[in-house]
Formats: sequence, C-alpha cells, structure tokens
Amino acid sequence: MYNFNIDDEPFATAYINSGSDSIYVSTGAGYKAAARKIKVSFDPETGFPVLDASEMACFSHFSSGQTANFDLLKRKAEASADYGFIAEYMSEYDVGRHIWESFTKNEFDTLISSAGWGGTWGGHAVPDLADFARVGTDGMREKVAKYKAKNPGAEDFYKGLELTLDAIDILGERIYEASREEYSRTGNAKLKKTVSAFERCPKKPARTFAEAVSVYVFVFSLDGVDSPGHFDQYMIDFWRSSDPDESREALRDLWLFFHKTRTWNLCISGSDGDGGDLTNELSYEILRVTREFGFETPNLTMRCHEGTPDALWREAMETVASGVGMPALYNDAAVCPALESLGIPKDDAHRYVMNGCNQIDIQGKSHMGLEDGEVNLAAALVFALTSGYHPVADKVIGAATPRAEEIGTFDEFMSALKAQIRHVADAVCSMANKSQECRAKYSSNPIRSLTTAGCVERGLDYKNRGPLYGHGQILAEGVADCVDSVANIKKFVFEDGKYTLAEVRDAIIADYVGYEEMYADFKSSRLNFGNDLAYVDGIAKEIVDYFNSYLRTKRTWRGGFYSGGCSPFDRAAKNGAATGALPNGKRRGESLFADSIGATPGHDVAGPTALLSSCLVYDHTLPASGFILNLKFDKSLIRSDVGKEKLLSLVKTYFKNGGQQLTLTVVSKEDLEDALVHPERHRDLIVRVGGYSAYFVDLSRELKENVIKRTLY
Repeated sequence: MYNFNIDDEPFATAYINSGSDSIYVSTGAGYKAAARKIKVSFDPETGFPVLDASEMACFSHFSSGQTANFDLLKRKAEASADYGFIAEYMSEYDVGRHIWESFTKNEFDTLISSAGWGGTWGGHAVPDLADFARVGTDGMREKVAKYKAKNPGAEDFYKGLELTLDAIDILGERIYEASREEYSRTGNAKLKKTVSAFERCPKKPARTFAEAVSVYVFVFSLDGVDSPGHFDQYMIDFWRSSDPDESREALRDLWLFFHKTRTWNLCISGSDGDGGDLTNELSYEILRVTREFGFETPNLTMRCHEGTPDALWREAMETVASGVGMPALYNDAAVCPALESLGIPKDDAHRYVMNGCNQIDIQGKSHMGLEDGEVNLAAALVFALTSGYHPVADKVIGAATPRAEEIGTFDEFMSALKAQIRHVADAVCSMANKSQECRAKYSSNPIRSLTTAGCVERGLDYKNRGPLYGHGQILAEGVADCVDSVANIKKFVFEDGKYTLAEVRDAIIADYVGYEEMYADFKSSRLNFGNDLAYVDGIAKEIVDYFNSYLRTKRTWRGGFYSGGCSPFDRAAKNGAATGALPNGKRRGESLFADSIGATPGHDVAGPTALLSSCLVYDHTLPASGFILNLKFDKSLIRSDVGKEKLLSLVKTYFKNGGQQLTLTVVSKEDLEDALVHPERHRDLIVRVGGYSAYFVDLSRELKENVIKRTLY
C-alpha cells in the first residue's frame, strides 16, 4: 500500500492500492473511488446529467479500462512526488505504448506511409446499454452472481464487475441528490425527468421512455459516447407504455444530447430472421426528429429489405432530401448473408447494426465492428510496379515481387499485385492482432462486459474473447484509383505495347517528369471505374473480390475471421497525397482519391445508373463491414416529388440487384463553391464523407475539394 498525500486522483490511488494484481479488481476499485469525486452538473437545455472527470489525469470512460494523461501528471509532479509515482506505476499499463512497441519495422513503415494501418485505436462498439434501463443494476448483480458461481477461477473478473456496479450506483445517488437540489433552485422543468428517473434508477428498472432515456444518457456517457445502435428496437416498449407528448419531448432532448456529444451511429428498422419487418412507430419519429433538427449527428442509418413499408421509404426520402445526408441505407439481403457466411446464426445476423461511420456489429453480442485496420489498394499497385519500393516514403515496404522488367504478361502483373495486397493485408492483420492481445492484457472493460452476451456467462472481459462473436474488419482505401491504374496498364502496356511496364514504373517514381506523353495518355484514357465499362469493371471485380476473399482466411486474435469493407472516414485525401503518382494520371501530392467503393471523384461521367451498374460487379456478400457507396445529387431535383420518387426507384433497384449500402448527399454545386469562399454563410451545409455526415465548412481544404469534384447527379 502506498501512502498517498493527494486526493485529486481517486481512480489512480484506488487502482494502485486495490490490494490485487488483477486489472479487473484494480479498475473496478478505481471507478468506485472516482464515482465519489466526478463532477456532476446538468445541461440546462436537456436536463441530462453531465459528468466531468477532466481534472483527473488517470481515468477513462468505463469502457476502456485505465489510462493516464502522462503530460498532466508530469505538470502535477511539481507539486507532489505522488504524481510521479502514479506516472511510473501506470506506465506499465499504458496500452498504447505496448501496442506501438509490438510492431515490427515493416509494420510501422506500412502504417506511417499510409500503405495500411492496423490496431492503433480501440474502435467502436454497440453493447446493450439499455439493459441498465430494462433490469437495473440490481438485475445485473443477480446475473453476475449466477455466473460467478458457475465459473470458478474467474472471481477477480466478477469482483471487477461488482465494483463497477457499485460505482454506477454511487453516481446514480449523487445525480439524484444533485438534480433535486438543482430543480429546487432553478425550477427548470427539464430536470423533472432526471429527478424522476434517478429516484429509483439505475438500481431499479425505468418505468417510462423519458426515464429510460435519462438512464441511457447516463450510462452512454460513462461508456464513452459511441454508437446507440438499434434504438427503435430496444426502446419501443418504453415508448409504447409512456405518455406520447412526454416521450417526444424526451426524444428531442436526446437528439440535442447526441448532437452536443458527437454521438456516432444510430440504426432503425430492418428485418428479422424470418423476413418479418422490424419497423415501428419509433422508426418514423426518429426520421422526423432527424429532419427537424438538421444535425450532422448522430449518423443515422436505416436497414432496408423487401418488406420495408412504402411509408418508411418515403419518410426516409424526405429526410435525405432535407440535406442532412441521412439516413444511410443498408440492404439486409446483402449484409445478412455476409454475416451468416462467417458462421453467425441467421437470427443474430439479422440483429446487425452499424457503429462509428458504418462498421457492422451484432448489438450486444459481438466485438467485431471496431475497424481493425485499412489496406490502401493503390499503394499495393505502386508496390507491384516497384517490387515493394514506396517512392514517397523512399523505402522498401512491400513484398519482393518480380521487377517490372521480369513481368511479361498481364496475368503475371496481376499476380504481383495480388501478392502485394496479401503482403499489406498480412501486415495490417498482424498489427490488429497484436493490438487485440495488448488490450486484453492491459485493459478492463466492465460496462461493455456487463452488456455484451458471452462476457458474464464465460467470465471473460469484453476485450478478452468474452463476446459471442469476435470477427474483425479491414477496410479498403483507394479502390477506384487502383482499378483505373490497372486498366491503363493493361491497355497501354500489355495490349497496345506503347509503353513498357518498366517505363511506367520509372514514370511514377519521377512523378511523370520526362514522361509527359504517358501522363497525357493515362489522364485522358477514360478507362475509369464507375461508367459501366466491362473492360474496367472486370478488373475491379477481380481485385476487390480477391481482397475481400483473402481477408476471410485470416484469423483474429479475438477468435474470429477478418472480412473486408470500405469506409475511408476523413482519410481519403490524406492517403491520396501520401500514395504518390499513379498510372491513372494522378501526380505526387495530389489528394484526389476514391472515398468509397465508387469512382474516383469526378471520374464517373455516364450517370448514376452506370455507376451503380459498375459497383454491382463486386460480390457484396463478401465484405461484412460497411461497403459504402457515396452519391451526390442536385438538391433542386431531389427535393421535388418526382425527384424523390426517381431516387427511391434508383435505390430499390440497386438493392434488388445485390448492392449493400448507399449514402446520399443532396446539395447544390453553387452552395459548395460559395462555401469555399464564404464559409460563414454555410455553417449548416452537410455532406457525406467516407461513410459519415459532416459540416462541409469543418473539413480540410483537400477533403472539400474531393467532395466538390464528386460527380453531381
């Protein structure tokens, strides 16, 4: 036991003095001590509790286990040696340090060169946090006690959960007392639902939708403000048993909370394992409140299937046409088979939700949608030309495939490209697995363990193979840029013989200086994916399906398999610049890069039907992560009734033919161009970027240009 003379680091001091060498017990003890010190206040607009632990150098969201702000501890150490002791002790449990130290030089180079990355962050999750409103901590304690008796040897894990439940109860009591006092002092009517909820919650189940929302916000904040998931499904019973006006007010307050905290992905509707429709009255309410507020968050998604009601489709089109870029649309007929092929039972596959931008999870049953890594297919293409050399990074990063002079046929070149894809994918999966193992060893995730099936039952932490499904998701970057480059190589090198492969290699290394004719040929060839060209689309299918199939041979440390997807987030422009010159006519430093499975922005010139036709060549049941396609439509057309009907017809046709996902930006070219010059006039202008909605004026200049160049239909 260390004799501390400070009282402003309750998490750390209790963690260190827990009397246990188990991270589960230590973390639970830390949370219980911190629960007495966390600052509690209330948002006057919503009445929801606001929890602030920012003055503690050692703390984290309850989902993440221990963490330390070592810079803050260093500053504090000037006042007391206790802080220095904390820093030294907690450094052994610094998950990030252990992850970075585990990478090989090649893995590190792959990451920093934007050829690919893996395992460098904790990822998203969608636990069943509504359990706190449904059964309360009393119900959870009963479950913990039941399985503690069945799993001898896991006592420390269960002790950590019990201490965490103690912490949540302590905070609940503090919120109740503070909300009563605040309501008495201010008379703010918004506090009524908080007082009512915490008079009995979180120990006991909530009684109304407003109470359930208050409890949900409380636990959701503790968990780190991630993705609510299938909200209309787990909240519908509360909605139906409550006063409609009170519930609508609570929903509007919740939307303000989601916006202020930059909440991630909320899902509605879909089908069950028997093909029945899951739409309910809350599904419609959520679409309306999304349209009413016009926020860029939460990232609303709607699951679709053959039985989706026409009324819901039309409500969705109204919301899309309002310009919020939502809901993103997912096709159960593509997603569910992809999940089932990983061994997930049909009923659970039909429980899928999205988290983060658009990764896919089974709510409350999996830890697999966290975006484990990314492979830059365009970088793999460069490596196939250069035998693994990265011209921008000026080092060998890829595999030692044959030199360009040694490749005599297009098939041999494709073999080299596939070898480079495997090489980068192997590095990314290796990094991801090392990260998974480090997080299991050095962190504890009690809230997510309590609310994810398999963890309590098995006596295993959320990060330590506890959830029922532990698959992984590796995303593709630069899809069309790779495809267009290969198409040009096939035509100009292997068919026309105008250039040799070695000349193409030398040209991209030289950034086309001295190769101006080749640059002009590649730039103007119009062999661009997204225009319903069988020549190009066949290449796209071969590359992307190969990538997605290969990932399924790779095991996750969590006990599942990897699968593919495409969700570039805000990285497209950065990765485009980092990749360097390409045989599609891209020069070094240029940041224009594909931001979905569709065309490189502006390269699809044959209309939306042609783009969708090209994208349908992929096997959409191979990627079990979000396989996004971003489309941009002129608002003057889409906001008319005829325009909405045509858009709906386009979406339904794409899904009927096997497409997995669509995200839609509705905007005008004039607004986008004016927003570049006068951002103050367009603070509410929303666009889709790499799978999520964002305010256009908040994007980097390079991302803004990518969005503007995206074809406007």
